[in-house]
Amino acid sequence: MKSQATENTKPWYKEPMMWMVVGIPLVTVCWGMVMLSLAINTKDSLVSDSYYKDGMSYTENKEMDERAARLQISANLVLANDEARLNLKGYLDEEPNMLLLRLIHPTLQDRDVDVLLQKVDDGFYVGAAEVDLPSRRHIWLQSPDQGWRIRTTENLSPDQVITLIAE
Repeated sequence: MKSQATENTKPWYKEPMMWMVVGIPLVTVCWGMVMLSLAINTKDSLVSDSYYKDGMSYTENKEMDERAARLQISANLVLANDEARLNLKGYLDEEPNMLLLRLIHPTLQDRDVDVLLQKVDDGFYVGAAEVDLPSRRHIWLQSPDQGWRIRTTENLSPDQVITLIAE
């Protein structure tokens, strides 16, 4: 009788039920440690400290968008070789001598790029733009002097023609 009982028993580490009972909590604890380490060591890049101020400035700056729509402003932008070239069209009394091109990263503020575009000819502007391409950006073109802005969101790639139209 004693020999029959020893034949049916297995060591504890060969029992599948024991591995399920111990394994699931063990995997859960390990995964929890990984998630805790990620939470502690990574920065909260999507959270804005000034979300209320940003929201208020959005509604205030709607006037700039409406002014651009009244003037029917449009532009073609090309980014190539660390240079931005722009062709501006619209019903402007006088073309501005400089424009501000903002290439805004959707989530990381430290990757935003502001480019000052200088007028080189009638309707043509050029500026130095050091942007990592390809990348997705919110593109804002504005004239601080004349108080208008046009914007779009695009996936940027080298030598791509991006059209910005006032809406």
